[in-house]
Amino acid sequence: MRWPAFAISFVPATARQLWPRVKPFSTMKKISELPSVQKKQVGHFGVEWVIGRRPTEINARDVELPKEPYNPRPYLMEFRKYPGIASGLGAEYFYRDDQRSPLTYYHLRSPKSGDTVLVGATDPRAREARTIDNYVKERTRGFAVQIILEGRGVKAYFEPKAPFLKARLGVGAKVKDLTQYCIRDPDVQVHVGKKGDLVVVHGPNKARVGTLAFRLLKKMQPLLQPYTSKGAHVAFHPVKKKAMRKK
Repeated sequence: MRWPAFAISFVPATARQLWPRVKPFSTMKKISELPSVQKKQVGHFGVEWVIGRRPTEINARDVELPKEPYNPRPYLMEFRKYPGIASGLGAEYFYRDDQRSPLTYYHLRSPKSGDTVLVGATDPRAREARTIDNYVKERTRGFAVQIILEGRGVKAYFEPKAPFLKARLGVGAKVKDLTQYCIRDPDVQVHVGKKGDLVVVHGPNKARVGTLAFRLLKKMQPLLQPYTSKGAHVAFHPVKKKAMRKK
């Protein structure tokens, strides 16, 4: 409410100093309706009321790395060596249309160097593409996921032998039978360490290995794992711990 000037002039000086100064809002819209809030990818509810409006939209989980300074010289063609099995991608991949950095492909066969493939490009990301790396690994060593079990009484084991997988998520906890997941995909194998605190899922490609590993992971994660730290997690990706509420 805004008082007229003549009304404020009759107020004593001491009362004017104690007069509440109410700052009007810059907009009458709800914070959830603002375009800057709707575009936000990462954030927490209530941050605007605590630390104020953010001047720019940020994404702390996807920080853009500093780029190299521009070099006006002609581009330099460099090569990377792959096993000869990478030639299976053929011309459909190496000489495909609409490439930002066209690839150069050489297949060498010699008694000294063996069967090798040279892939060249001016952009290092093009010659080190994940498609080539995945193709070679799928036909050589495959892919694997390590699941680590932590906590007192948490253990995985085969009973009486593979593939009859059992898991116990604590002292006195009920034993879970995970045999159906081990025999679901014939090309994906499940291995268990001697101590029972390591489960390795190995298979031909990322999709099949990741699907089975995720299902086993969810079956070996209890609801109270963020508080008790008992359960399974993928290697190098521990579960975030939460503090217990004091009564």
